[in-house]
Amino acid sequence: MRDDVEALQKRVQDLEERVATIEERFESGDVPDETVGLRAFVEQVDPATHVERAVTIGYHLETQQGQENFTIEDIEEGYRTCKIQKPANTSDSLANAEERGWLMRDGKDEHYQLWMLTREGEQHVREVSDA
Repeated sequence: MRDDVEALQKRVQDLEERVATIEERFESGDVPDETVGLRAFVEQVDPATHVERAVTIGYHLETQQGQENFTIEDIEEGYRTCKIQKPANTSDSLANAEERGWLMRDGKDEHYQLWMLTREGEQHVREVSDA
């Protein structure tokens, strides 16, 4: 039980830090002029597979929402936001993206594997979206 409480405290601290970072960026004017919503962005890119869709959601999380990395939960929340059925096994989609060189592992956050896009992943999304 103590581990659960510590994990929740860590998660709250991480979220507070992310909110503070976003608030600082907003107050300093360091916010893109045309922040595109996730759903609109995914529709614009129109990824053909779950692997491409997961990378597209990750790209948006990093470039538009200011996250350094993301978890499988973040990707699945992105699917819900887009109102798209998530893959049967999201972790397989992320592993396949890693095999293609589009994602890489970025440590762990207590219970979850952290992921981030590689340069190749960023380039792939930019090429197909003209972002």
